[in-house]
Amino acid sequence: MAEHLTHGWEPELSADDSLLRRFVLATADRSGQIAMLVGGRALRTDALAAADPASPVLFDNVAVLLQPPEYIDLAGAMRELAGFYPPERHFVLLSAFPTPDLAPYGLELMGHPPFMFRPPGGTRPVPRAGLTIREVQDAATLADFTRTLVTGYPMPGGARSTVADARILDASIRLFVGYVDGQPVATAGARIGHGVVDVEWVATLATHRRRGIGAAVTWAATLADPSLPAVLIASDDGQPVYEAMGYLRLQRLTMWHRRPAGGP
Repeated sequence: MAEHLTHGWEPELSADDSLLRRFVLATADRSGQIAMLVGGRALRTDALAAADPASPVLFDNVAVLLQPPEYIDLAGAMRELAGFYPPERHFVLLSAFPTPDLAPYGLELMGHPPFMFRPPGGTRPVPRAGLTIREVQDAATLADFTRTLVTGYPMPGGARSTVADARILDASIRLFVGYVDGQPVATAGARIGHGVVDVEWVATLATHRRRGIGAAVTWAATLADPSLPAVLIASDDGQPVYEAMGYLRLQRLTMWHRRPAGGP
């Protein structure tokens, strides 16, 4: 038998093998843990991980490929996903690797969002006058976070998102709200695991964009643990903003979506 040559995605391989592997495993682990905390379900195999918190928000119901498609039984993995998620549920499939066409399995290509990385450390700029950044630590600030995220992203159904549930808050989930003149106007958050700070939930109300407010709140999430590198999935328009903060463009990911049966 030919000697096995390590390719970086063996199930038993340490998460520290690569930054991308750390991100993939962190996303899979935290999504599954959040789903379980709010009374949902999680699936984990060598090929994929899937989280079903039964959320109306598309991006809460996330599945992650854990190995490149050519290293797994892709058809079998797609059958497992179809059996795991109820037919009425939206879900997204995130892949750090290029994939073949998954339309035969009922999925639609959403796109190839940029994946960005920032080394540890640094000092955030002094926030502009009138801006106060608070970490979510009680029901009132969590309500401000949720309402601002739902409006600023925008996020239909977001009032019932997992991020609105206080049960997810622990040392590995850090949420921040930016206030101007006492009113919540921007959000950002971080999921910490496998040695990375995964920055998410970045949103700014339309009335307060292009003033550096969103970047200031994103700084708080980025440095939630300044000893760790930060990663995020950006939009094309958002890349220059993150680059100004020291993030680097690494590659593009692949994202697929399954619509609910009979739904839009």
